[in-house]
Amino acid sequence: MLSRVDSGKRGMVTAKKSFLIVLRLLFILFSLQFIKVAFYRWDGFSYYMRFKNFLPDLSLAFIIWSFSMLLFAVAVWIFIFWLPKKIKPLRALRFEYMLIWLASFALIFFVLRTVLNDFLLSKYTALTVSVVLSTFIVYIVGKFADYEKILQEVNLRITPLIWLFTLLLIAAVPLSVLEPEAAHSDKVSFDSHPAGLSDIKRPNIILVTMDALTAMDMSAYGYGRNTTPFITEWAKDAVLFEKTYASSNWTTPSAMSLMTGQRPWTHKLWFEPQYHVVDKYENNMPQILKNYGYSIYGFVQNNLAHPKTLGIDDAFSISDEAYTFFISDKRWMNLLTRFYYNRRIAAELVIENNLLFKPLNLKHTRHPSYMRLVIYSGVIRAEPVYDRFFNYISQSHKGPFFAWIHLLPPHDLYLPPDQYIGKFGNHEAFETGEKQLDSDLLYSHYAPKRQGDVDILRSRYDEFILYSDQQFKLFMSRLAETIDVSNTIIILSADHGESFSHGYVAHNGAHLYEPLVRVPLMIKVPNISGGRSVNIPVEQIDIAPTILDLVSIPVPEWMEGRSLLPLMENKTFTPRPIFSMQLIENRQTGKHPLEGGTIAVWDGGYKFVDYFGKERALLLFNLDQDPNEENNLIDEKPEIAIRLKKLIDSNLDLANQKIAQHSER
Repeated sequence: MLSRVDSGKRGMVTAKKSFLIVLRLLFILFSLQFIKVAFYRWDGFSYYMRFKNFLPDLSLAFIIWSFSMLLFAVAVWIFIFWLPKKIKPLRALRFEYMLIWLASFALIFFVLRTVLNDFLLSKYTALTVSVVLSTFIVYIVGKFADYEKILQEVNLRITPLIWLFTLLLIAAVPLSVLEPEAAHSDKVSFDSHPAGLSDIKRPNIILVTMDALTAMDMSAYGYGRNTTPFITEWAKDAVLFEKTYASSNWTTPSAMSLMTGQRPWTHKLWFEPQYHVVDKYENNMPQILKNYGYSIYGFVQNNLAHPKTLGIDDAFSISDEAYTFFISDKRWMNLLTRFYYNRRIAAELVIENNLLFKPLNLKHTRHPSYMRLVIYSGVIRAEPVYDRFFNYISQSHKGPFFAWIHLLPPHDLYLPPDQYIGKFGNHEAFETGEKQLDSDLLYSHYAPKRQGDVDILRSRYDEFILYSDQQFKLFMSRLAETIDVSNTIIILSADHGESFSHGYVAHNGAHLYEPLVRVPLMIKVPNISGGRSVNIPVEQIDIAPTILDLVSIPVPEWMEGRSLLPLMENKTFTPRPIFSMQLIENRQTGKHPLEGGTIAVWDGGYKFVDYFGKERALLLFNLDQDPNEENNLIDEKPEIAIRLKKLIDSNLDLANQKIAQHSER
C-alpha cells in the first residue's frame, strides 16, 4: 500500500493514499473515544430511560462526531502532507515521520489530559511533555525501525475496525431520526367539563416563580441587604408565609411538586426529564383548572420546569418552548440553542464530550454552564417572559385564566444589568460569567478559606435578586393596566433556594440546608385581607391544593398537600411534619426502591436530615435556637433523632411500597 517514489522526490505515498491513512487512523481514534463516552453517559441515563430511547440521540451524535473527524482529518493532512510539499524548508520532512509524530503526540497528550490529569500542573505541561516524548519516539523509529513496515502493519490491523465503525455509521443515519418514546406515567381520566359549574365566575390566577430564589436572601424575610424593596411593600397587602419549604433542592422535582401537590417520591420526577420527557402525567393542578373552564398559560424560562418536560403540557393552551425566551440576532446561536434544547443528549455528546475539545480543556467544555454563555449571550433576563405574557393576555384573554410565569433570574449565572452590579460592593469581582465559572465555586464544595470569595459571589446573586424585584414591580404596574387585578389571585414563590454557606455554592447536590429549600410564598387574594405573616411551616406541595380551594374546586385525594386557606383566614390549622428530598441517585424505571439520597423532615421546631444510601450521615438542628444550622444535636438529642428518623423511614417504606405496586414501565 505504501509505495516508494524516486529517491530524488520527497515522500513515500501519494496524496490520495496519505489522506486515506490519516482518515482511517482518525476515524478509529474518534470512534473508540465516542464508544467510551457513550458507555459512560449511558451508565447515568439508564437510571430513567431504556436504551432504545437513548439510541436516536446517540446515533445523531456519532454522525456529527464523524463529520467533525473528517474536517479534522483534512486539517491534519494539509499540515503533514500538503504544506511540506509547498514550503521549501519543510520539504525534508517525510510524511511517515510527521504521521508517527502526530499520532504519538495525540496519544500522549490525550492520556496526560484525561487519565493522568490530576498529576499535571497545567495543559502547557502536558503539551511540553507530549512534544518531547513524541519527538523521541520518531527518533527511535527512524533509527532502529522500519516505519514503512510499521504503517503497513497498522493499516492492515485496523481494517476490521474500519468496516465495523463504517457499518455503525451507516446504521446511525436512519436511527438518528427516530422519535424516542416518552417515559410513561400513570394516567387518570377527568371529566372534561364538570356539570353545573360552568356558570360560576372564578378569578384569574397568576403564579410567578423565580428560579433559585431563597427566602433567606430577601429583605422581605428579614435579610440584611435591601434586595426586595418592592416585594416587601407589595407583601403588605398579601399573606406572607415565613417558613415555606421546597420539595427538593433543584428545579424539576420541585416544579413537579408545585404543579401536582405531590412529593418527589410520589410523582417520581427526581431525575432530569429534559433528556427524556414524561408522557401524559395527568395528575396535575393545571389540568383540573382546565376541566373547570380555565384557560391555562405557561411562560416557563427554564427547560427543567417546562410543562413539556414535566409531561403536563396537554393541560396548557400556551406553553412556548423555553429556548424561545433567548432569541438572539445571530442565526447560528438560535440554531445552536434549538439543537441544545431539542436534542439535549446529542448536544452534550457533541459539544461537551467531543474529542477535539475536551483534552484541550476549552472553556466551552470545561463546565456545562459555559453553554449558557453561548446560548444566553452571557445574560439571563426576565423581560422576555413578562413581555410574552402581556402579548398573549392583551390579545386573547377571555374568561378566567391560570398563568404560570417561571423566571430564570436570579438563577446562576448571577449577571444582572450593569447598573445593578456593585450595589452591594466589590463591583469588579465576579462581574462576568467567565469570572464566575473560572472561580470553580458554582455547584461545588469549597474550603473555609474561600468563604470571602463566596461572599462576593453572593453579592452578585443578591444584586440579581434586586433586579428581579424591580422587574416584578414593572410587571405589577403593567398588569394593573392590562387586566382586572381586583379579580385576580397573585402568588409569588420559587422552585428552590440557593446556597452560599455550609461549604457549598448554588443548588442541587446532596444537601438540604435552609438556604437551599426555604423559599418565599406570598399570596394576594382580592377578598382576603393581607398584611399578615404566617409562622407555621408549610410545604411547596400545599400551593396546588390552596389554589384549587381558593377558586372553590374540590381538592383531589391524590394530592399530598393541604390547602392553606384556613391559615389565610386565621382559622384552625394543625401543623404536621414537613418533608424535602433529593433522590436523583435512584432509578426511575421499573420497580426499583429508593435506596440513596437525602431526606429532611421538620417537626416541632427541629429539623432532621438523613443522608441515606452509600454514604450515611445524620443531622439534627433546633432551628428555633440555631437558625443557621451550625450545631448538630444528633448526639445530644438522641430521642428526638430516633423519632424523626422513624418518621422518615415509615414514609420512605410507604413510598417504596407504592413504587413496588406499579408494573415495570
